[in-house]
Amino acid sequence: MQQPETSRQTLGLTFRAAVGTAILVTVVVIAVLAVVASTARRAANQTAERNLDQSADLVAQLLSGRERMLIGGARVFVQYPPFRATINGGPREDVLDQAISAVEQIAASWVFITDDNGVLIAKSDEPAVSGEAMGQFPLVAGALGGQEQRGYGASGDTMLFHAVALPIKAQLGAPAGVLVATLVIDSAFLHEVKTSTSSDLLFYTRDEQGREHPAASTIPGSARELSQFLESRASSGDKDAHSATLGQEHYLWMGTSLFTAGGTVVGGFLVMRAQDNSAASFAALKVPIIVALIVGALAVFVASVIVSRWVAQPLRQLATGARAMVDDQARSSTAQFEDDTRVPEVAALSDALKNLRGDLRDRDALIATSRGHVLQPAPGITNETTERVGRSPRSAPRTTPSGSLVARHISRPGLVFEPGAILANRYFIQAEVGRGGLGIVYRALDRVLGQVLAVKLLRPELALANAAGFEQLKLEWRAAQRLSHRNIVRTYDFGDTGEIPFLTMEYVDGASLASIIARGGPLSRTATLAFAKQLLDALNAAHGAGIVHGDLKPHNLLVNANGLLKVTDFGVARVLRAARIPREHAGRDVAADARSSKLTGAVVGAPEYMSPEQLIGEPASVKSDLYAVGVLLQECVTGRTPYQADTPVAFVAQKLGTGRELLSDAEPSGAKRLGEGAFKDIAVLIESLTHPRPEMRPVSAREAYARCAQL
Repeated sequence: MQQPETSRQTLGLTFRAAVGTAILVTVVVIAVLAVVASTARRAANQTAERNLDQSADLVAQLLSGRERMLIGGARVFVQYPPFRATINGGPREDVLDQAISAVEQIAASWVFITDDNGVLIAKSDEPAVSGEAMGQFPLVAGALGGQEQRGYGASGDTMLFHAVALPIKAQLGAPAGVLVATLVIDSAFLHEVKTSTSSDLLFYTRDEQGREHPAASTIPGSARELSQFLESRASSGDKDAHSATLGQEHYLWMGTSLFTAGGTVVGGFLVMRAQDNSAASFAALKVPIIVALIVGALAVFVASVIVSRWVAQPLRQLATGARAMVDDQARSSTAQFEDDTRVPEVAALSDALKNLRGDLRDRDALIATSRGHVLQPAPGITNETTERVGRSPRSAPRTTPSGSLVARHISRPGLVFEPGAILANRYFIQAEVGRGGLGIVYRALDRVLGQVLAVKLLRPELALANAAGFEQLKLEWRAAQRLSHRNIVRTYDFGDTGEIPFLTMEYVDGASLASIIARGGPLSRTATLAFAKQLLDALNAAHGAGIVHGDLKPHNLLVNANGLLKVTDFGVARVLRAARIPREHAGRDVAADARSSKLTGAVVGAPEYMSPEQLIGEPASVKSDLYAVGVLLQECVTGRTPYQADTPVAFVAQKLGTGRELLSDAEPSGAKRLGEGAFKDIAVLIESLTHPRPEMRPVSAREAYARCAQL
């Protein structure tokens, strides 16, 4: 019923990934094209401005060249003796002939000649005109003063020309007259300049009112359009580049003014370049680029669909497996997640789901193992105590070489609280959970936080026997408070009620490993491995924080209703040992005590689970914790520890034997079970963990966990 939904979700993922990728690529391409277009346009404008500036300089040079050519020819002509002789007293007709001849020789547009008073004698283009006073014009007045003059002039509103004036000098004295030569700036000159500069030109005149009129241009368009353009640009300067629209074209232009010989602006010219032509190479690519964009987006969409399906297929399998795990259908060993190393992220997700499946499988095994023990309490223990408190005392004390090794039950009245009592004006006692070497454990309600927790009342003599050790317990407890791991019982507070110190910790609703084995016997292979992995994971976290347990035993290992193992009593074994070993016995020969059956007071806790080095007084370590794990594993498989000697000497001899010898010394039913194929690999691990030499055991809990996970 849920598979179609999975397919729809996967198809949705594929479609969204494909469309999203295509849109992203399209947006990126469009953004890139916009940036390229803007950059190209800006670069084209900058190039056009440089070209305009260069073209304006070239036009000015060409105009100067025409002017030099004109004045050079006029200079030669006025020095011709027959010409000067004619000016000095010849008839007007001869002067007119000389003016017409000057036009041909100088290559001027027209020439006129004045006398020494500036009165017009003859004009080549208007033979009948004479007698007009020309001396008031700066061009003629300057020449009458003996200096060559040059500038620009305008005829009407549509003609702009070069004008040069040279004095006609007699042999002695003041000039006898002035020769003025002109050269019109016409369309032929403009096209010549356009060919040289690749720019359009517009020459204009300026009347006395300051209005500008087109004189000559290479720009296609009517005179009216040119006049309107000149009117619109009247407010702009001539030095900088400007943009304008003329007809259907967009231009960049730069202007230069032209002056008369007297310094008056008579007109000017504009150098113009079409903007669209500057970016023509880019504009020509617009259509191919758009087509390529569409084709590329479609190709990206198809590729995205393929890639998305490539990723979605293993995701679909992972989703199916995860849903099956929720439905309790994929926790068996036959259910497999597909590995897809082509996609590292999918492979990582697959590994995570595999680990989750293994964790759920382990929890199921422990739940199945412990369920009956939680619901069926031992005689004398109420259902409420065993089901909810999570720590059920063993049905009978274990058999050990000496009665002194068994933790005494506490009957001290000061440690006993009836249900309903208030401890430290904060903790409401609900029920007694259990008793041990440290004191009595109660289930209590924290009235401040409203939380159910466990309160352990410590025997006062522990503090009196070794005050320094008791202070060390506080330090160890504070260090344990930093531990935060799902398989470690959280520690909360340390306090006292005057004479009685107590500890508060997380309350675990479940059964101890001791209770589970006592009632149900040895564990299955799956439950044993689940127990081992969770215990080693907890030790790895604690050892990583610099904390060793030192007193691992079945009573300290709790399994809650969710199949989660909880390790308790971190950090207290060291203090218990310091309190129980009198100072006068420090450093004595334990081997001698063993031979004389005097082990009383030499060790603390449960000797069956202690490493050989701990028995001779060395402190707990990572290796000693791993040794205890090996003993606990054998107890899970066989139902009992291998150390069942009748005398202390035999007990120590067992401890100093090899792990293989311990396995062979197990009771017949246990030895047979360890020899079975299902437990052979576990037996090898136990042998490694319980080796009497610490250096032969695994280096760390992490290494032991890795070996256990491979089983």
